[in-house]
Amino acid sequence: MSEIITSISYDSSLDLVLVKLTGSATSTDVINNYHLIINYANERHCRKLLVDVTELRHRYAAVEVIDVILAIKHVLKDFKLARVVGFDGYLHDLLIQNAKRFALNAENFECFKQAKIWLEKAA
Repeated sequence: MSEIITSISYDSSLDLVLVKLTGSATSTDVINNYHLIINYANERHCRKLLVDVTELRHRYAAVEVIDVILAIKHVLKDFKLARVVGFDGYLHDLLIQNAKRFALNAENFECFKQAKIWLEKAA
């Protein structure tokens, strides 16, 4: 598995897990790393995730997006996921559209401030 998690930390003042993903990822890498993120969050009893994917490149086809969502939907169902995607977001948009089809509470943002505000409003 390629290591795409550059950093992961818990911010107790905001009660959220902050993650930075970088490099190049296959669909399997994405699935495996989301499992690691969820395990980290569960250990801290945290349900809010702020994931920075501005420097992550996807090495998989758009048709694999549904496979990614199907593989992680059960672990993400109790979480609120804010993804900072920057401007080049076609595959990121496709991921969020499919996540919402499966009732996942996830959004893409172009900046951290908007993502944090959205997460702060979470119950």
